Amino acid sequence: MLPRESSRTDWEVELGVVIGKTARYVEQARALEHVAGYCLVNDLSERELQNDRGGTWDKGKGCDTFGPVGPWLVTAEEIGDPQDIDLWLDVNGTRYQNGLRAT
Repeated sequence: MLPRESSRTDWEVELGVVIGKTARYVEQARALEHVAGYCLVNDLSERELQNDRGGTWDKGKGCDTFGPVGPWLVTAEEIGDPQDIDLWLDVNGTRYQNGLRAT
C-alpha cells in the first residue's frame, strides 16, 4: 500500500541476510558462518518524502507496508555464493532491475 501523500515511490530488489546465531567481533573470514539463510526484500522508498522535505532518509523508508520480506528463507547451504545470485524486479510487467544493475 502506498501512503496518501505518495508521489514518487521507488523500489529495489535486495538480498536479505538472516543471521542465525549471535555474532560479535567476528573476523571477516568467519562472518558467513553466522548466516542462517537469505530471503528477498523489496526496498521501497517514497522519494518525495525522503528527498524534498528535509531531514533524514528514513522518512521515505518507514511507511506502513514498506520493506516486505520473503516469503521464503533459503538456507546458506542452498545458496552457495551469495555474490553470484541473479536478482530481478518486475513491476506491472516491466523489468526495472536485473542482476546487480538497475535498468
